[in-house]
Amino acid sequence: MDGGFIIDLSKKTNELIECEDCVDTSIKKFSPLKEVIDFNELDEGYLRCICGKRPLDIVMSHILKIMIEEKVVPETANLRHNSPVPLLSFYHSTLNPQFIGENLLILVHPDFTKNSSSRLIKEVPEVKCVLKGDPQNLVGQLDKDSDINHFEILDGDDTQINVMITLLDEKIIILKNQSKHHIEVAMTTEVKLMQLHNYLIDNNIKKGVAIDCMCGLGALGIYLLKYGFKKVIFNDINPEMIEALKKNLEINNVLDGFEIHNEAFEDLDINHVDLCVIDAYPNSDISKIIEKAEKIADNQIII
Repeated sequence: MDGGFIIDLSKKTNELIECEDCVDTSIKKFSPLKEVIDFNELDEGYLRCICGKRPLDIVMSHILKIMIEEKVVPETANLRHNSPVPLLSFYHSTLNPQFIGENLLILVHPDFTKNSSSRLIKEVPEVKCVLKGDPQNLVGQLDKDSDINHFEILDGDDTQINVMITLLDEKIIILKNQSKHHIEVAMTTEVKLMQLHNYLIDNNIKKGVAIDCMCGLGALGIYLLKYGFKKVIFNDINPEMIEALKKNLEINNVLDGFEIHNEAFEDLDINHVDLCVIDAYPNSDISKIIEKAEKIADNQIII
């Protein structure tokens, strides 16, 4: 694996599971945070279990408290409307943790500052990375006429691991950097894998040559190879995606049976394939992609 990269799935999974002593609590999310919790008590030890985890609402309250003090959000800020987007650095599709341990959260907010980021890393043990950016904006590259967009890393490590359980009874592991790659958690990708699997079964698709025409991090194409396709052509216009794809092929022990291209799909010189898989950015214009896919592929699926 790349650089000796090894994932201890058992250890990572245990980090998401509360112990028998964990006690849940919730905060009124629509009320100003200052009215529902004492800021003088809200520090890194507040309601921390002996196992080291805290309720998610408490962790997010601690984060929001610092954002209020640093004037990133107004004094009247509440959890529902003013919290940053919290992303786990390790996603397992079967787990939805309500208790958070150390070094697990990647935070995204458009108004983070260097000072607020530094405090979040130092004072909230659960925070692994702080990213400045609008989660509603595209991260990556939309088409050949677009720039490559990133979130700005203010502090920490933005590496994220997604583990998907598949209908092949085999896990697919996807490594990503959240500052560079589109926000998509394991459960969302897993739904796409199920959709692809059902299409293959329902239409009795030949396990010949397939192209993952906008492959991104590679989950769909990796699935096709594990499903039994003779060959998969991975293609993405974004060179950063291609570098991430290579790591993910290695992590998933995919050593052969594939080609990799770094071009706009509509410009790719491919004569014929049995299947074309299209997984585009939400709300993007894929009319040219579909037109090309219909010319070169016996079967096309839009995920």
